[in-house]
Amino acid sequence: MTNELLPRRVTSVLVEESRNSVTVTWGLGDPVAAPDVEYFGYGVYYYGLDGNGGKRFGVRFQDEITAHVFDNASATQANYHGSAVTVTDESIIVRYRDADLGLVGVGTIRAFSHVNGHDQQVEIPVTLMR
Repeated sequence: MTNELLPRRVTSVLVEESRNSVTVTWGLGDPVAAPDVEYFGYGVYYYGLDGNGGKRFGVRFQDEITAHVFDNASATQANYHGSAVTVTDESIIVRYRDADLGLVGVGTIRAFSHVNGHDQQVEIPVTLMR
């Protein structure tokens, strides 16, 4: 993996719902010390006010960059090619086209990061803009 595609600490997470899309921005900090990185990723999950429903938005870096939305209520997943992902020195931005939050009220919303499927950061606070 190239230097800009190494796992890094998450410093902030912003979820923006707009007409016909959801955009997630993960602010990035220092690199994570992890030997033998095969893949890594970042995600956001949320549930309704009653603790049900919700979705999981994620991005994964391996041989190629992919993104996905998993809908808890229907147990279905939409996959996105790397063209939906923008990587800069400060952030990772993913625009999930034709997606929405699917809930009127959001209760729990948090983010996480992982390396090789092992959590690095959990329960990261998320700012939600609707």
